[in-house]
Amino acid sequence: MIATILAGWLALPPRLLEVRSERLEGRTAVVAVAAGILADVAVRRDGSEVVMSLVATAPEALTAPPATPPLEAIRIDRSGGRVELRVRVPPEVPYEVRREVDRLVLLFGTAAPSRAAGPSAADLYQGLFPPASVDPSGGQVAGGQVGAPGGTLLPERPPEEKPAGFTVGALTVAPSVTLGYVDADVSLLDTPGAVRDQYAEARPALGLELPLRDGSLRLDYEARIRRFSAFGEVNGVTHEANGRLEYPVGPFAILRGQGHFTRGLLETAEVDPGGEYFFQLGRFTRRQFGAGVRFKPGGRFDVDVAGALNRVDVDAEAGFFDYERRSASGALGMEVGPGRRASLAYSFEQIPPSSERPQAESRIHALAAVVDGEILPLLSGRASVGYTRRESPRPEGGQRFRGLTFGAELRRDFGRACHLVVSANRSTELSNFEDNAFYVYTSGWAILTAPLPLSFALTAGGGYHLNRYPTAASRLGIPRRDEIVGWQAGVARSLTRWAYVRADYREDRRDSNLDEFDLRTHAFYARLGFGFFGDAPRR
Repeated sequence: MIATILAGWLALPPRLLEVRSERLEGRTAVVAVAAGILADVAVRRDGSEVVMSLVATAPEALTAPPATPPLEAIRIDRSGGRVELRVRVPPEVPYEVRREVDRLVLLFGTAAPSRAAGPSAADLYQGLFPPASVDPSGGQVAGGQVGAPGGTLLPERPPEEKPAGFTVGALTVAPSVTLGYVDADVSLLDTPGAVRDQYAEARPALGLELPLRDGSLRLDYEARIRRFSAFGEVNGVTHEANGRLEYPVGPFAILRGQGHFTRGLLETAEVDPGGEYFFQLGRFTRRQFGAGVRFKPGGRFDVDVAGALNRVDVDAEAGFFDYERRSASGALGMEVGPGRRASLAYSFEQIPPSSERPQAESRIHALAAVVDGEILPLLSGRASVGYTRRESPRPEGGQRFRGLTFGAELRRDFGRACHLVVSANRSTELSNFEDNAFYVYTSGWAILTAPLPLSFALTAGGGYHLNRYPTAASRLGIPRRDEIVGWQAGVARSLTRWAYVRADYREDRRDSNLDEFDLRTHAFYARLGFGFFGDAPRR
């Protein structure tokens, strides 16, 4: 303990004490233990090797352990104040990195579900009832990634490992099914009031991953089948499909493409991520496509360009409207440390006019500074802050927005099974309220995951969400303002390597200066899942 404190205080590189190979959770693992804080670490695949690079010292007497299958060889390289652990392993073998203060673990092979296996509480809340608050995952919003002002599609970091599943040749297949019971308030009527409903839900899903030389193709599909609801509209099927392609083109460029499709009813965040659309629901279809390329000619700098199209069609009787968002972006990036990248990004977005909602016509320019990766020891994620200019010429008032926008999703690890996710967002979103072209949406959310006795896991969190409108409401003479506060808690437990059970409760309260929009909603849901549940990010 004294050595660790002194090493951190004096900023001395930590000293490796041990490198060993062992079996953990039924998988082969390489473990590195240091006498100090391992603060500067990067892990990458280099051809046939997985390389763990860290700022540390290693005595000459420290030797690499013997390799056990599926590993082929392990060696330790020392150069320029860094130590590299090089593990030769077949390219089809996935790996996982786990990091603690003074300990690093490389796990090889297919991962079993964690104790909190299955979708997170944030994911489970999606589709229960029209949200009265921000998506608690704090993640991507409709039309863009976290930290993309104005909803522009910015490049996201590719995952470091393959999802769980079984292999058929080079193809990784991950089937799963989740069965659930939901007791929740829903807002299906033409007025904002909520009514109680109970229904059963099944979520069969299939994920596929195919390596393409040094790139990859990922596809996934999920159906949400709801039955036994008192409302005929709920007793239907939601379809969701995603695809992502990454492929190197020559030695200096990586081409990527992505697509997203949803056809549903209750998943209102797909239509309006800010939560104005929460009643008078109708079925919708969302199609989003994007493509980009990153050029990295050498050194620490890179250039990234991307474009996206996001199209939403809503039934005519619904309380929202059809729209299309077209965006393009460019970014100059720089590696500012192992596993950390900073960039300066410019984006342009256009919402063309439509006969259904001419007020929605907008042009949005945004300039943002973005950092992603391992921001500090044990703190990783993506954050951006920028300036946005929005022009919406059709409304009589509120035609423009000038101001600060930001987005962030940060994860702080406290140990092997405990972490805190904090998210924040400020952006402008399309509005269907009176003569407003948009509203300003600001939110913050935090979710803690922690182990409990008897192999249970706890997920608990809460957040605040504010929507401000630029034009005066006809019934008030001042702009509309909605404040939303929510909290959630749940417990989960793995039953086997491929099965889990969990239960969650959530409450949201919307307080508007227009009393008709005041709303309080509750939801309880229980889930039983079977199959392979990977950690691939959701929308």
